[in-house]
Amino acid sequence: PGEGLQPGYAVVLANVSTKMGAMNGAQVGITAARRADEQANLVRSLGGVPLHGPSVDIDHPAPDDVLWATLDQMLAAPLDTAVFVTGVGARHLLDAAARTDVIEPLLAALRAARVVARGTKPRKVLREFAIPVEWTAHPAESRVIRDVLMSEPLTGTRILVQCAGASPDVMVAPLRAGGAEVVEAHPYEIDVPPDARGAIDLALAAVEGRLDALTFTSAHAVHGFVALAERAGIAVGAIGTAGALIVAVGPVTRDALLEHGLPVHVEPATPRMGAMFQALAAALSARK
Repeated sequence: PGEGLQPGYAVVLANVSTKMGAMNGAQVGITAARRADEQANLVRSLGGVPLHGPSVDIDHPAPDDVLWATLDQMLAAPLDTAVFVTGVGARHLLDAAARTDVIEPLLAALRAARVVARGTKPRKVLREFAIPVEWTAHPAESRVIRDVLMSEPLTGTRILVQCAGASPDVMVAPLRAGGAEVVEAHPYEIDVPPDARGAIDLALAAVEGRLDALTFTSAHAVHGFVALAERAGIAVGAIGTAGALIVAVGPVTRDALLEHGLPVHVEPATPRMGAMFQALAAALSARK
C-alpha cells in the first residue's frame, strides 16, 4: 500500500472499525456535490463537524443532439467491446436512446459486444437494461481496464469508451495508439458550481489552520477545488501545509491531488466513501 507515492507523503491506508466520536469534534471539509448529505451524516456519526463546500457541479446531461450523434456513431458498425466508466453516464446514454427509436438496436449491439464496467454503479445500470457485464474492474480504475485491453490484439477492433465529463478517459489514447477504433461517448458535462463561496471558504479555512481535514471523492472535485482556489487568489500549495489532513477516496483522486502538488495524508485501503471516513477518523484519533 502506498507504493509509487512521492516521498514525504504520510499516507494512512486503513480499513478499520472506528468507535463513535473518534473525530472528537474535528472540522471536516466536504468538497463533493453528489451524496454530500450522506457524507455529512457519516462525519457527524463519527463525532466530527461537517463543512460543505462543493467544488464541482452535479453532472448535467449533454444536449440531445450530442447524445443522438454519439448513438449514431456507436451503431455505425458492430462494437467488439463497450466500456462504461460511470453509472450516471450509462444512464444518460441509455435514457437518450430510450427517447428515440434506436433503443432496441442499441441494446442488441451492447448485448452482442463484450461489456466492461469500471465499477458497481455502471454495472447496476446496465443490468437494469438486461445488458450482461462480462467483468467489472477491481479496483474500479480506468487504468485496470486499459491494461487488460492493451494486453490483447487491438488492430481492427471497435471499442466504445463512455467517459466521465468532457475529457477523454485515460484509456482512449493508448487504445487508439494500439490500433483500435475508439468511439468516445461523453453523456454528461461537469463544471465548477455557479456559487463557489463554499469551496473558497474551505480553501481559506485550510490555509488559515481552521480546518482539521479536507475530503475529496473524485478527481473532478480536486480539479474544481484547485481552479476555484486559484481564481480566488489562494496559494494552492499552502492548503496542504497548514495542518489539515488531505483525504482521497482512492487512487484516481489521489493522483489528481498529487498532480496539483497537494499531499495525500489519508487514503482508505478500499476506495469507498464509508471506508474513507473510517480511515480519516482513525487518523484524527491517532493525531489527537
